[in-house]
Order: sequence, then C-alpha cells, then structure tokens
Amino acid sequence: MDSNYLLTQEIGSFRKPDYLSKKFRSLNEIELNELATKATIETIELYEKAGLDNIGVGGEMFRWEMYEHPIRRLNGVTMHGPVRSFDNRYYNKGSVVNKLQRIKSFHMEEVLLLKNLNKKNIKIPITGPYTLMDWSFNEYYKDRYDLAMEFGRIVNQEIRELKQAWGDDLLQIQIDEPAATTHPSEMKTVLDSINESVEGIQGIEVHLHVCYSIDYGLLFDIVPDLNVDYYNLEFANRDNMVTKGERPGYADVKKFKDTMDVSSRKIGLGLGVTDVHIDDVEPVDLIKNRIEYTLKFVEPDRLRINPDCGLRTRSREIGYQKLKNMVDATKEVLKIL
Repeated sequence: MDSNYLLTQEIGSFRKPDYLSKKFRSLNEIELNELATKATIETIELYEKAGLDNIGVGGEMFRWEMYEHPIRRLNGVTMHGPVRSFDNRYYNKGSVVNKLQRIKSFHMEEVLLLKNLNKKNIKIPITGPYTLMDWSFNEYYKDRYDLAMEFGRIVNQEIRELKQAWGDDLLQIQIDEPAATTHPSEMKTVLDSINESVEGIQGIEVHLHVCYSIDYGLLFDIVPDLNVDYYNLEFANRDNMVTKGERPGYADVKKFKDTMDVSSRKIGLGLGVTDVHIDDVEPVDLIKNRIEYTLKFVEPDRLRINPDCGLRTRSREIGYQKLKNMVDATKEVLKIL
C-alpha cells in the first residue's frame, strides 16, 4: 500500500492543559514560551500515541485564538472589546486605523520548537487574509478588497519568514478561512487575497481550511484559480450518526470531485470525519463508512483524513479518543484498498 494513501492529519487547535489555559493571559513572554513549549511536547506525544501521520503544530499551544494572536503582532490596529465567535468563545475585535505593518512573526516560536524537536510531519495553521479582514473594522483602507489584499501581503511576509527558518524541507502551510463563504458577493476577494498570501513562495505545500460553510459550492467555484494543494473541509458536523447507508452530510464530496476534474493542478481533499462540537466519540465503523463513501469519488492518493476543525472545545481525553478512532478507522480502510 502506498505510504501516501489516506494520511491522517491534525488541522487545528487542541484543548490546552489547565496549567497553561488558566494562566495564559497573565503570563509574561518568557513564562508563556516555557509553558506553551511544555504543553506542545505533551500534546505531540498524545498525537503520536493516537497514531497521527501529521501532528500539525501540536495543537496551537502558543495561541489563545486565531484572530487576536496575529492582530496583536501588527501596527495599525486598535483593539476593542470581545465579540462572540462560536461555542461561547470570544475574541477581541480590532479596528484597522492606519497602514498595517507586521511587528514580529506570528508563529516563529512554534516553528523553531518543532524544528528543534526534529519533527518533519507538521502543518502550520495561519489565519487567512480574508478572515482577518472580515473580522476587523476598516477605518483606513479604501474598501474591504484593499484591506484583504493588504492582509494577504502581511500573511505572505509571515510565510516567507517561516519558510526561511524551516530550511530546505517542504513546509506545509494551512490557511484558515472560516469566513470565506460568508459573503457570496466577495468570492473574488477571497480568491485574490489567498493567492496573494502564497505568491512567489517556493517549497511549500498549501492547504486551505474552511469549516462550517453556508455553501461550499461558492468555494468550489473558485478552486480552479486558487493556488492551493489541499482543501481541509468539514463534513461530519452535517452527517447523521448511523453506520450504514448513504452519507447525507458528505454530498459535497461529489461536487468537490467534479471540481478536481476541471482543475489545472492536482489537488486533494482533507476529509472531516469527526465532529468537534460534540462529546460523542464516533465509533470506528462509522468513521470507516464515511471514508469508504468518499473513496467512491476521490482517489486514495488525493485523500487525507482529519477532524472537521480544531478540537479545543472538547476535553483532552475526548479529543484524544476522537483522533484515535479516526486513525483506527483509517487503518481498517487501508487493509482493504
């Protein structure tokens, strides 16, 4: 069996240990780096125990959440109070009041730690330019398109710096765009700003993560023009919990296959097979059935297996069991391919 078939991957955040989460916002930089390093190593050990092929960045232990983390490393933004994102999770929203300038790298601590640990099977999630624009107030740039493109240039700077630090080995970059399909009239803005984020950077494999889309068809329409290699998408959240029969939550898989067939580049799918918003741990047979259904449409060398999103809203114990069942189900499928 080809070793690149059905790679299992972590694609986002994971619940922080209490010793980090309960102190996170009160820690100084040295203390945060020390505890986040400890938590990253522990989480990687947990991922490796579960059997994951790709360990992401060990659950994003250096970040509180995906918006405020990069925004606070920019000049030109004034921070306001908290707004709700999902699951009673909040972030502090910012206003862009001047030209954006990156003060420091968003994720260098994580990359250098993983490099020092000699981990090659990583993927670095970076909040995408469209989401950064959409979740900010614009009080400086001409319009939303111009602000998104400026964020695209900022993200491009970040990826270039991370790639330089990583060295010659291939670096997997995941651009997180939860807002990508929330404004159907702005899909050109989504397209152009994401492409700007990776423009001219060699030696990277680009992933795009869009979760809980109102209409994946909007995304699929621009896929042929996106400079993206893998699309890590959510499906389990929309599916039922039976183990046999058709998979109604996976209807968009066939649409994605149609998009793959007309794309000028070879692209692949990261298949969400476990719901990150429930504590119920999906049985191995259910996850196996979801994978087998998808294999009717997508070739195994173009398919990777992942949770719908990050698992930070679940306990570490439940998160681990979801990942373990996901890996075990994938192994069962590989036996019969």
